[in-house]
Amino acid sequence: MLENKMAQDTHAVEDLYDEIKSYGFNIESIVSGDVSAPKNIKEKVDKLISLDQNFYTKLLQQFVSEDFEEEEAKRLWFEILSHKYSISEKLGRNVGLKVALLDYLENIKGIIKSSKIIEEEEFIKTLKMATVDPLTGLYNRQHFFELVRTRIRQVKLYSIAFLDLDGFKLYNDAEGHQAGDLILQEFAFMLKNRFGSENNIVGRYGGDEFIVCMLGLGKEKSQQQMDEFRILVQEQFSAVKITVSIGVCEYPNDAKDLYELIAKSDELLYRVKEFGGNKVFRLRTIVFDYYPQPNQKSKEVSVVGDFNNWDRKQGMMEFVEKENKWTKKLLLKPGNYRYKFLIDTNFWQVDKNSTKFSDDGFGGQCSVLTVLEK
Repeated sequence: MLENKMAQDTHAVEDLYDEIKSYGFNIESIVSGDVSAPKNIKEKVDKLISLDQNFYTKLLQQFVSEDFEEEEAKRLWFEILSHKYSISEKLGRNVGLKVALLDYLENIKGIIKSSKIIEEEEFIKTLKMATVDPLTGLYNRQHFFELVRTRIRQVKLYSIAFLDLDGFKLYNDAEGHQAGDLILQEFAFMLKNRFGSENNIVGRYGGDEFIVCMLGLGKEKSQQQMDEFRILVQEQFSAVKITVSIGVCEYPNDAKDLYELIAKSDELLYRVKEFGGNKVFRLRTIVFDYYPQPNQKSKEVSVVGDFNNWDRKQGMMEFVEKENKWTKKLLLKPGNYRYKFLIDTNFWQVDKNSTKFSDDGFGGQCSVLTVLEK
């Protein structure tokens, strides 16, 4: 609900800026008292100020190159108005906002060294670009993360899906950037139409990469939903031979925080690319068990293989005395892996429960594990 309200407030703010401008009024002229606006316009401006949590910050950004925190910007704004009224009284005429503002910030406060003044239309455009990707209309990367960081505090489980278009670069190079932009816009529309609910946050990560946060949903169900979407994309773009590769991970089972989760989702995405694209991968939990021989007393057992670069320390297993076994859980990407058990750092043993084996390159054998997509 919070993300939905934030999105509604963002759209309401943009609409109010556009509506006030459509009446022929400059917002800064109204709030500075340079013009007298009708009651209905003043009410819209008051509503705008109440909804836009960065109103005064953006207001000052029209005139100066400095970025101020909202509280500081608000304080400076009223100091500027006070200065404006003071010098207007001394001169016997209204000096105007821009003169007072630049005089106060540059000559009195010494805050700015160089100033800029931008048109209100450009100001409104900047406002929209602060949260929305201008090409696709999805949240841009920065605002996506702001929303996600706010929302994940309220949930114990969520998934991140990383999406990348297969074949887009070839199409874009062959047909031109305008044709490529149309593909990105159509894909973004499909993504938002499918996942644009209050339980999901959809953004453009950059280029032809997109990202979706699914709140309260584990990776298995997320993978299922993303796979249904993948099929839709394949059908929609079959004529231009564009598909989508997707990597899905969940918190807290796959990562300890948002940034690790994104990194792992990105890794999964590129594993999909290695397998030819047009798939949805998630990390799979694989349990390795080693049962020692009767009367075998081992101090240490590790499971090592392609999945951990044959690193003994990374693969160290835990002994479960009640079941007389050594065990280890690993999160693995789909694919084929060679592996062995290493007992007491010097004795190698294949997994007797494995059904596949291969040459280890040293005259012996390795067990082979196949981790499936689903």
